[in-house]
Amino acid sequence: MDTALQIHVGADGNGEDLAELITMLRNELLQLDVDEVRPLRTAPPPAGSRAEWGIDPAGLVVVADRSIDILSRIVGSLRAWRERADPRPAIRLEIDGDVVEISDVSAEQADQTLKYFLQRHAALREQT
Repeated sequence: MDTALQIHVGADGNGEDLAELITMLRNELLQLDVDEVRPLRTAPPPAGSRAEWGIDPAGLVVVADRSIDILSRIVGSLRAWRERADPRPAIRLEIDGDVVEISDVSAEQADQTLKYFLQRHAALREQT
């Protein structure tokens, strides 16, 4: 069974900088053993509208196997990407309504927060 990890990147600067950050992150995530990396959709269009779903320019959805090993690799890649970015962007991760946000924290604090996030999902995977 697959899971969808939503990633939202918050970055200072202009839209071109953000687009470049998202493209680099997407390319890195595609190197992993994931099924898909796609743009994050926003709310559906108003009733009667001809428009498609909107796209969040600062977001991605990673669809992958539910294994904690794959999730760990995705989060590890995201953490390494964030550490290389200058300035370091804030990130928001969500899986099945469980959200973690990392912004102005040290690398050690970010690592600890992501570790707990992974541990919660490892426990959930074992229950299913």
